[in-house]
Amino acid sequence: MVLLAVARLLRRNSRRTDTYLCWFLICGGMTIIQVILIDANLTDVYPIISLFYLPYEFLAPVFFSAFTCAYLDRMWEFKRYRTLLLTPFVIFMIVYTLLKVNAALDYSLFAKAVSQYISTEWIENIAVLFALLNGLWNYRMVKDYERGLANLSHHEVLKKTYWLRVMQTILIVLCVAWVLVILYLKVTIYQRGMTAYYPLWLLFISYYFVFFFLGDRHLQRRRKEEFQRQLVLENIIANFQMEGLKTVFETSELQGAVGGSYALTRVLSYFATSLFDKHKEEEVLWDIVKNCIGRLDLEDAVIYMVNIEQQLLVQKAAYGNKDQGSRKILSPIEIPMGKGIVGNVARSGQWELIEDVSKDPRYVLDDKVRLSELSVPIFSKGKVIGVLDAEHPTKGFFKERHLLIFQLVAKLTATKLEQITKKESLTITNDNAYYKELCYLLEKEKMYRDPDLSLKRIAHKLDISGTYLSQLVNTLSGSNLSDFINEYRVKDAQRLLTHPNYTRYPILSIGLESGFNSKSTFYAAFKKHAGMTPSKYRVNAPFMS
Repeated sequence: MVLLAVARLLRRNSRRTDTYLCWFLICGGMTIIQVILIDANLTDVYPIISLFYLPYEFLAPVFFSAFTCAYLDRMWEFKRYRTLLLTPFVIFMIVYTLLKVNAALDYSLFAKAVSQYISTEWIENIAVLFALLNGLWNYRMVKDYERGLANLSHHEVLKKTYWLRVMQTILIVLCVAWVLVILYLKVTIYQRGMTAYYPLWLLFISYYFVFFFLGDRHLQRRRKEEFQRQLVLENIIANFQMEGLKTVFETSELQGAVGGSYALTRVLSYFATSLFDKHKEEEVLWDIVKNCIGRLDLEDAVIYMVNIEQQLLVQKAAYGNKDQGSRKILSPIEIPMGKGIVGNVARSGQWELIEDVSKDPRYVLDDKVRLSELSVPIFSKGKVIGVLDAEHPTKGFFKERHLLIFQLVAKLTATKLEQITKKESLTITNDNAYYKELCYLLEKEKMYRDPDLSLKRIAHKLDISGTYLSQLVNTLSGSNLSDFINEYRVKDAQRLLTHPNYTRYPILSIGLESGFNSKSTFYAAFKKHAGMTPSKYRVNAPFMS
C-alpha cells in the first residue's frame, strides 16, 4: 500500500487531493510498519533502524484533514488550524529525538524502563486520542458542508460527501476499537508484545486499501463531472463574451471566425477591453502588440503604419527583440509599399501566411532571421492604413487560429483608431455583457466565497483587463470592487445568520464561509452594508422558515 501511494505521488499530474490522500496512507502504513519492526525485535538486532523512526501516527491525521479540506474546497479551514494540527507531531518529534539520543547514550539520561513507558504508554495513548478527535473534527466539517454552504444542490452535495462521510465514520469506529484494545490490555494480564493489536492492524490496513481504491475511483468520477460542469460554464461565459464583442464586431464575423470557441472569445475579449481607456494612437498600437505577445504566446509582433505621402510602411510599435523599453523601437525600419512580404500585404490588401520564409525571396530581414511569418492588413474606410505582422523561429508555426485572431484584432485596431480620430469615447451601459458575466459568476458560482479574490483574479476569470473591470464596477454599481464583492458576502452571511441550521454556528465561521479572510474585515463590512454588527443582526432578524 505504501509503495502504491509513493508511485501515485511520483505522477506529475497529481492533484492536491491525490497528494494528501497518498501521504495519509503512507503515514498510516509506516506507523504500523514501525511497530511491527519493534515487535519482531528487529530494532534490537539492528538498532540503526530506530534512527529512521518518525511519529507518523501524529502526521497521518493531519494529512487526512488536509485531504478532507481540499476535497470540500475548504483549505482556508485547514490553513487556519494547520499550526494546531501539526503541534502534536512537532512535540513528539522532539520526544522521539530525545529517546533516540538517550538510547545512543546507553540510557544515561533516564532509565530504559522510563523510555519504554513513554514510547508505549504516552505516545500510544495520546496518538489514539488525537486520531479520534481529528476524525470527529473532520466528520463535523463534512456535516457543515452538507448543510448547504456549497454552491451545489443538496442532492449533489450528498452525492459528493456520502462516501467520505462513510470512510470517516469507519475510521472513528476503528479509533474507538483502538481505545477499547488499550483498555483491555490495562485490565487484563496479557503476554508481552503487540499481538493483541494484530487484528486491529489488519482492520486498519484493510481500511487503507479500501480508502485508496475507493477514493481514487470517486475522485476520477468527480473530475469527469466537474469537467462536464466546466464545459457548461465555459459555454455560458462564451455567450456573455460573444455578446460583449458584438459592440465591436459584426455577428457574421464572430460566427464565421470564432465559431463559438471559448479560447478565441477569451482572447478577443481581453484585447477589446484592454483598449477601453486608450485615447492616443501610440497607446493603442503598443497595447495591441503587447497583448499579441502576452495573450497569444508569440515571440515577435510589429505594427506598421502607412505613410501615404512617402509610400512607406513605418514601424510604430513592436514587442519582442525590437522593444527597447519605454515604448521605443530598437533600430526601426521603413519598408517601401510593395516590397517584402509586409509591403505586398499593404499594397494588395491580402493577408500572407508564410510557413517557411527561407523559401520566399520577398522576405526582408529585420532584427534577426525567423522562419515563419504572418501579416494581416489593417483597413479603415476601405483603405489599408497599416499591417499587423508577426514572425516566429519555428517553421509552420502560424495556424488558421492565429490568422482568424489577427484579422479580428486588425479590425479592432482600426475601429479604435477611428474613434480616436472622431474624438468619440466608449461608454459603459447597464446592459454591459461583462458586467452581466461578473454578476452571474458571483450569484450562481458564488465566486465571492474565495477569500483571496482580487481585481487581478476576477479580471483573469472574466478575461478582461483589470482597468476595464475597475471602471465597469465603479460605473454600474456606484462602488469600488472591494465594496461590491463584500456586499455579496454580507448578503450571504445574513442568509446564514438567519438560517435555523446555523443557530449554533459561530458568527466568525459564517463570515469566513462567506469569503471574508479575517474577523476585522467581516465585522467592518457587515456593519457598513447591514447597519449593525453580525451578532445584533442575528438577534434582531427573523429566522427563515
